[in-house]
Amino acid sequence: MALASRPSESCLDVASTLSTVTALSSTARSRRLFAAATIALAPLASTRAQDAPTTNFVPPRGGNVVDVIARDYAFVMPEVIPSGLTTFRLRNEGKELHQVMLYRLEAGRTLNNVAAALATSAVVPAWLHAVGGPNSPHPGGGVSNATVSLEPGEYIAFCLMAGADKVGHVSKGMIRTLTVRQVGRPRVAMPSADVTITMREYSYTLSQPLTPGHHVIAVVNAGQQTHDLMFSKLAKGKTSKDYAAWIESPHGTSPVTPMGGTTDVGPGGTALFQVDVEPGSYSLLCHVRDTKDGKPHDAHGMVLDVAVK
Repeated sequence: MALASRPSESCLDVASTLSTVTALSSTARSRRLFAAATIALAPLASTRAQDAPTTNFVPPRGGNVVDVIARDYAFVMPEVIPSGLTTFRLRNEGKELHQVMLYRLEAGRTLNNVAAALATSAVVPAWLHAVGGPNSPHPGGGVSNATVSLEPGEYIAFCLMAGADKVGHVSKGMIRTLTVRQVGRPRVAMPSADVTITMREYSYTLSQPLTPGHHVIAVVNAGQQTHDLMFSKLAKGKTSKDYAAWIESPHGTSPVTPMGGTTDVGPGGTALFQVDVEPGSYSLLCHVRDTKDGKPHDAHGMVLDVAVK
């Protein structure tokens, strides 16, 4: 079934609504609504693009692949895509970190409702659902991916990263609407994973150790809150706690090279990502804001150092 899915670099067609979202998204209230903290990060000067890790992506059989280009500060991506098993493949052509946060709006809700929620509440409305998406690869050509199962409906895609000015990219217009349309074909199951990472409050648990090579990793949220997974390679001698501290005060060289992972996944949800790893130390980190105290989950200890031998 053919769908009208032309790529577009404009962020939203409704200028007044975007203006409202942009104005509100720079506030702490809006960041808590999306259950994540805007992450202000300095340039990743330690890693040249040609030296950064790459992944040999294998398209899941029977699924859709949606290519997204992130620039400073816009997405190039389709406006309409088919429902079902979908892999978002994100290429970061910008100089800053970018991600694809993907949330589904329940039937009858619009971007105007999102703007109203931003203006009136610090609580995630029950009609806004975190689906998962590709987390940040390295700038300057890095590629990350995430595979999710999409129901028909309306979605919003946005980036909560920030540059040295600490202004969230969503506040600079990096937010898009996405329509997912029903297609008349058999439902395709999520592909098999060779490693499962289970997220709870406030921990990551691996089903088995990571080994050198290509992996298809299932990220399962078995917790009561929304969680994400920032997957990064650690610099020699650095830890995930160093990275968490650097996120809060990003001075000097980053202790990691970002390699993707998954953005916000709601309770009971699952997202997959593919990654190639070599021997070394890696970081798993969740920076979603806690629904009880507003602190990022990494401040509650939701970090994990992973050794690949």
